[in-house]
Amino acid sequence: MSLHIEFDLSIDGDAPAEPFLDRFELEQMFAGARRSIGGDLRRKFADFVCAEHAEAPKFKISGVYDNSMEEMDIQYHVDTCCQRFLMRVMQILNQRN
Repeated sequence: MSLHIEFDLSIDGDAPAEPFLDRFELEQMFAGARRSIGGDLRRKFADFVCAEHAEAPKFKISGVYDNSMEEMDIQYHVDTCCQRFLMRVMQILNQRN
């Protein structure tokens, strides 16, 4: 089984009268987040599978850009075949390199 990465990035709230980022810039920010986060996950987990079940981790990256606050919240959801593999994936995910 191969690595699976899913992104769910969206915009919430009404834009202020003079927004810091317009719609095009927000889409560019989302594309950059997909490239950066996706690239990092692929680099760390491309050939990484559970030794016991031979399954790769699954990642869902959710992000919401709040127009009114002009900030973005990103969350990672990690799905694995077993608890032991989840612990190993989290250890690798939390490493700086």
